Amino acid sequence: VEGIAFEIEHDTDNPNIIYLKSLMDPKYTPLWSHPQGRSQETVVELKIPFAGTYNVQFGVETRGGIVYGDTVTFEVEDFYAGFIEDPLWELVTGGIGKTKTWVLDLNADGVSKFFAGPLFFYGTDDSWETVTDGKKVEGDVWNWNPDWKGNQWLMDAGDYGTMTFGLEGNATVVVDNPMLPESSGSGTFLLDTENKTITLSDVGIIHNPGHDAVATNWGYAKVMSLTKDAMQLGVLRDNSDEGPCL
Repeated sequence: VEGIAFEIEHDTDNPNIIYLKSLMDPKYTPLWSHPQGRSQETVVELKIPFAGTYNVQFGVETRGGIVYGDTVTFEVEDFYAGFIEDPLWELVTGGIGKTKTWVLDLNADGVSKFFAGPLFFYGTDDSWETVTDGKKVEGDVWNWNPDWKGNQWLMDAGDYGTMTFGLEGNATVVVDNPMLPESSGSGTFLLDTENKTITLSDVGIIHNPGHDAVATNWGYAKVMSLTKDAMQLGVLRDNSDEGPCL
């Protein structure tokens, strides 16, 4: 319960900074589901640039299993431009007042323009740090980057639609996926420039039907690499007999 197990506080100097604080005994691992993804820290700092109502769910890991409380909300009243000055926002959206449309790197002719293929595989601990910065880190770190021409089982050639990110009054995203019409729609997104993650609300990242069921959350991804023309988003494969990976 909010106020007993955890609390939500706005920074006194900048109310667009929100602190989620666990009040539980340290022997319990806190589990947060918040607007910028999931965390297990005792104190989580969120930097949210846009006004709106945001959801938080708090839980703990106990000997009897994971226990979550009800979803609660908090308000952000004003827009704060300082949080979208990072170049990553412009790379994703084209900049303030603009939109930018992305497509899967595989077309109906079987052409991948920027990568060897439309789907790569990484360890669960891989991230911007290992892929873009090239750092060596401990944990589940590996990669397999198959070319599509030699591995057409990855997915069929075809039109996988578009994903348009914009900064027109809010951070918006519109997904049009003719391969998965039920996943199409519009929503909002948050870009965590410090941790290099992206969270979509009400829609999911464009993907192929064959991999739809092997990941349970297409609304959250690690940003593995990002340039003006190409982007890699790592979604957790958490529902596969082959085990977890990105």
